[in-house]
Amino acid sequence: MAYVAFVPARSGSKRIPGKNIKLLAGKPLVIHTLEAFVKTDKVDKVIFSTDSEEYWELAKSYIKSDKLTLNFRSHEQAGDKVKIFDYLKDNYQSIFDDNKDVFLMGLPTVPLRNCLHVNEAILLFEKNRKAVFSATNYGFPVAFAFNLDNDESWLPVSEDSPMLTGNTRSQDQKVAYHPNGAIYIRDVMDLSKSNLCTLYNEALPYLMSREDSVDIDNEIDFIVAEAILGKRKELG
Repeated sequence: MAYVAFVPARSGSKRIPGKNIKLLAGKPLVIHTLEAFVKTDKVDKVIFSTDSEEYWELAKSYIKSDKLTLNFRSHEQAGDKVKIFDYLKDNYQSIFDDNKDVFLMGLPTVPLRNCLHVNEAILLFEKNRKAVFSATNYGFPVAFAFNLDNDESWLPVSEDSPMLTGNTRSQDQKVAYHPNGAIYIRDVMDLSKSNLCTLYNEALPYLMSREDSVDIDNEIDFIVAEAILGKRKELG
């Protein structure tokens, strides 16, 4: 059994053109994720999945490791409506060499995950022999969530919303968590199961801090991540 990391990075970002190779702390965004897996001793191979020869050449210029390999996708396979989960399920036999292996996946938009996080997530997988996904807590109590009606009035997500009950002390609210996209781990053979609907099925959460879970979606997120990395470098 081997651990094989899979890092998808398509070239067609619309909100921030070229987002996956936009510089963050002096390195293209996707390099932060590739390095986290390459530097992890337990990971035997890192598959960079992209539809761009430019991205592949850039990855090789930053990462000098025999672990790094390419999974080239067509533009159709890397379209903005193609879910990476579906791509994995449809193509796992050609992507991974051995169905007995364990695969890890990390999205390039979560650049502050590092090799220590990867190792801890693998240990959780090995301890329980269950699939793992990384997660973090919401920054504000999710109990306050509401939707907007057609007339723009608010509708509580739950009947016991503190906005209805009056129990608005944040300290009284349960902590809620969400996946952060940094790390997924499960057996390659799971991808062959017709009843596998998501990478969260029968999986355990590996909790990460909100700081390490910054997700790059817009220019503000780049500024936040840059500030965090700058502070860490300053502190040594």
